[in-house]
Amino acid sequence: MYALIIVIGVMSSAIPVGVTSQTVGKFESLDKCKAAASEPQAGGAVLDLNLSRAVYWYCVHTGEK
Repeated sequence: MYALIIVIGVMSSAIPVGVTSQTVGKFESLDKCKAAASEPQAGGAVLDLNLSRAVYWYCVHTGEK
């Protein structure tokens, strides 16, 4: 299993002042995880999130079956 994690940097006048993260989905394969993150307008897991310079996504292996 893979988890799609969104990492958001909290900015103040273009200076990072904090970081938060959220798991937004779990997927059976790395390819499915990447597809959900890279195509948010196609109904992916990050549909309502506008990816900007302080927002990053990561697909991580969870070790679960």
